[in-house]
Amino acid sequence: MEPVIPLDFTILVPSGSTIETARCRLRCPTVADIPLVFSATRVAGFTRGMQWEPPAKIEELEEPLQENFRAWHEGKMYVFTIADPHSDLLLGRIGIRKTDRQDVWNLGFWTHPERQGQGYMTDSLVAMLEFGFEILGASRIEASHALWNKASRRVLEKVGMKFVRYIPHAFQKKGHWIEANKLEITKQEWLGNN
Repeated sequence: MEPVIPLDFTILVPSGSTIETARCRLRCPTVADIPLVFSATRVAGFTRGMQWEPPAKIEELEEPLQENFRAWHEGKMYVFTIADPHSDLLLGRIGIRKTDRQDVWNLGFWTHPERQGQGYMTDSLVAMLEFGFEILGASRIEASHALWNKASRRVLEKVGMKFVRYIPHAFQKKGHWIEANKLEITKQEWLGNN
């Protein structure tokens, strides 16, 4: 007899988990990452297409890191540092979080400005899709990007995600609405591409 799994069943992934790609290591964030995260936020416009504002001081990044740990242990969101496999230095971040729809997860990501355009995010997104579909049991994975962010759109399309809708009021930034596009991929589409 098959065990009955409640609808709110949570997949718990050990916090020491890592995912290796051809060019990156995806690992749990650490306090040692904070200086490089802070350095990324010092670049003008870096958070323009993100829902969060750059911190005024480095210490403001400690609480979001603790929130990531809590969400990880609750099985609600898994944020990984994208690291160089040789030096272990942060190249960016990628996360996947549960939505309020069963088996639907949402991706978010960024690359450190000094490492953009070098293909790290493509490798990382492929790994996160596999993680989402194979480990978390997602049936659909979605992601949104600010309308002007063509680099994010390209990398999402490169891993097989398709446009599903335009969002005129995705979130507010300094009193102005940010327009966004939502893309998604189903497990069946992902399996067909691999």
